[in-house]
Amino acid sequence: MAYPTLEKLFYADHSSDRFASHEARTQQRLANESTFRTGIQLEHGEFFLAVPRELSIETEQVLRRERRVSALWKGLPTIALGAYIRALIMDEVVYSNEMEGVHSTRRQIELALEHAQNAGHALKAHGERAPFMEFANLYLNLTRNQSSPTSLEEIRAVYDSVVADALDPSDLPEKTLFRRGPVVIEDERGKTIHVGVTPEAAIERMMNQWLLLSQREDMPELYSAMLCHFLFGYIHPFYDGNGRTGRYLLALQLSRPLSQPTTLSLSRVIAENKAEYYKAFDITERRLNHAEGTHFVLTMLDLVGQAQAGLITDLESKRTSIERVRERVAGLEKTLSERACDVLFYAAQMYLFDAFQEIRANRLQDYLQATAPTVRKYLGKLCETGYLVRVSARPPIYKLTIRGIEALGLPGGLTAI
Repeated sequence: MAYPTLEKLFYADHSSDRFASHEARTQQRLANESTFRTGIQLEHGEFFLAVPRELSIETEQVLRRERRVSALWKGLPTIALGAYIRALIMDEVVYSNEMEGVHSTRRQIELALEHAQNAGHALKAHGERAPFMEFANLYLNLTRNQSSPTSLEEIRAVYDSVVADALDPSDLPEKTLFRRGPVVIEDERGKTIHVGVTPEAAIERMMNQWLLLSQREDMPELYSAMLCHFLFGYIHPFYDGNGRTGRYLLALQLSRPLSQPTTLSLSRVIAENKAEYYKAFDITERRLNHAEGTHFVLTMLDLVGQAQAGLITDLESKRTSIERVRERVAGLEKTLSERACDVLFYAAQMYLFDAFQEIRANRLQDYLQATAPTVRKYLGKLCETGYLVRVSARPPIYKLTIRGIEALGLPGGLTAI
């Protein structure tokens, strides 16, 4: 039987003293030597995590899949890694925004990443900025071993970046770090499902507890990250933007025990399983569950597992395709120059890993360590042979044609020209 919530056990107990039995079960779980206690008081008790058999098994499975993801990841060419990371970041931002009703597109996030990587400071100096640049840059920083917040001010700075293009500046707390007034979260039928912590002093006190929980060394990072994710949603420290901020902070904390591709795949999986995700929050808050976070952590581990399973399937398929491309490119060396073959191998990686399957001349120039005229020459020759086609003049962008896809042994071709 799956690990039952305290609430489920209460309703399964039809004895005359079920209230006393329920209290005894709660205290037994709380006092168990394997239980992680937080010392944080929620509405219905001390927030805690029991460690049942199911949690141990789920954790071991996540760590086993993580080894597989990491091995597949390390086996990819460098260019493929960079393209895949950009595609994952685009999806992560788009899906996280979408869950909060904020519309953004992959193209917008691609532009934001370009500006964040190459010209962010220059743009800011001229008062220009790409939409969602701050939010995209946060996720980009996950690939640079960004450290977790260590102060309330740093949490507020994260929040400001997350909502920079989604909220009117007048909706942001001004002279305070967090909201001053109450906030009520309702479902689509108008039913209250959560009331955020108030007043601001209580928010600050609990956010300091959040910081301490995030830094605990006597608890596995997987567990503390997920407990912190629930606690952030429970506190609801801002009027709006809590979901996106909480999911970014979760990704930031998970980037230590988990790989980049797993961490950057979680918002998509959460968006695809919204009902299960929100239900996990609700179950943890129910009065009869007495602030036990075990079910929440089990749900989050399951979502991580789904992200990993999808990655493994995708990476295994792409690795097979890359090996086939290597063989095909080697065969083309009889009719094409070494440099032209290098361009085709780059193009194949973009086809497999880039969000738009595009070959940008400036990026290819960096890859080949060649001059712009040299790159144009080889791109032109491959267009003449029918392997590539230019789809944009400014900036110069190319794509593989159906002939090029077939020559390289790549799957599909429906999105090609």
